[in-house]
Amino acid sequence: MKWQGLKIPIIIVSLLAGMALFFAGQWLYQKYSFNDPINYALNSNQSIESFSISNKGSVLQVNVTLKYDEDMMLSYKELRKELTEAMGKKDFQLILGDNRNDVLRQVWYNSQYAVYEASFQGNFQDMAAAVNEEARASGVDAIINVDQGNIYLRLKHEGHTLDQVIALNVNKNYGNGQAPATGGGNNDQGN
Repeated sequence: MKWQGLKIPIIIVSLLAGMALFFAGQWLYQKYSFNDPINYALNSNQSIESFSISNKGSVLQVNVTLKYDEDMMLSYKELRKELTEAMGKKDFQLILGDNRNDVLRQVWYNSQYAVYEASFQGNFQDMAAAVNEEARASGVDAIINVDQGNIYLRLKHEGHTLDQVIALNVNKNYGNGQAPATGGGNNDQGN
């Protein structure tokens, strides 16, 4: 069939072949540029109990559950470094999963105000005292670490864990005297 001298079937076949090549190239690029390096980094990390990867718009979400006896701060920092190397400039969100129970939820609920206050005001000793007091009263082990950017909180109780990473907002100038309502950073999120 011809239309004004053009062969319609050849045009359609060429268009379909071009689209197939485009999507195959896109799939290969995703697989070998992102998926394989990320899977390798996560599978080779001994501190990870389980992980899952999903796309949420243009941001890749990496959900990770750490092993019970791992040092959360060191493991988290190592994971961020490995993922940053594997991802390059592509945005990702590292989300810590845990297996919290009701006791851990209650300890976190009762102590989160001290943690968020410390993230803004820098009163880390008061925060540690408040969290440890609440944890001891419930028979929970609390592990609190602080570095230049985050507060790392891991609560343990009878084989269950609750992991939180809260971004520090100390000495940040927000211009209008207002600061964000919660911590977590741009790419960091605890549960």
